[in-house]
Amino acid sequence: MTDGSERYHAKRDAGISDIRKDGSRTSAQTDRQAYEAEKFAADAFQQKFNSEIYDTHGDGGSDFTFHGMTVEVIHLGMDGAGPRLTGNLIVNPHEPQRWANIYVVVRGSIETAFDLVGWYVHDDLIELPKRNFRFGDRFCCHVDDLRKMNELFEFDYS
Repeated sequence: MTDGSERYHAKRDAGISDIRKDGSRTSAQTDRQAYEAEKFAADAFQQKFNSEIYDTHGDGGSDFTFHGMTVEVIHLGMDGAGPRLTGNLIVNPHEPQRWANIYVVVRGSIETAFDLVGWYVHDDLIELPKRNFRFGDRFCCHVDDLRKMNELFEFDYS
């Protein structure tokens, strides 16, 4: 696969609407930016990026593994002016197939470069208060409250 637009088209070909269950909308550009953010993070961790594409649901699940734990990369996304530089790690409580042990947040874009913002453990995330971002309550953590990236390497993985 050369870029994330193939993921977008695989979902459409499988009959999956570009309007998500929560009412938000995705696009080929959104999938392309998210794919590259995920690949950037896997490369930064020197791990094999899960670039699988499935006919029935798009990507292959968690983006890579680290110390035997699944890692899902959360891209902060784009707004009208370019990449969002701040925001929240947001995880849908109604999509456990998309959960991972660890979430790594990335900001930036293909055009401006990507940056690792921070990380959070799923078990800790689900203990935080949920928040509604216009499409129902979500697990979330503001980027200012994420753990620092260097702590991920010092984390007790047992």
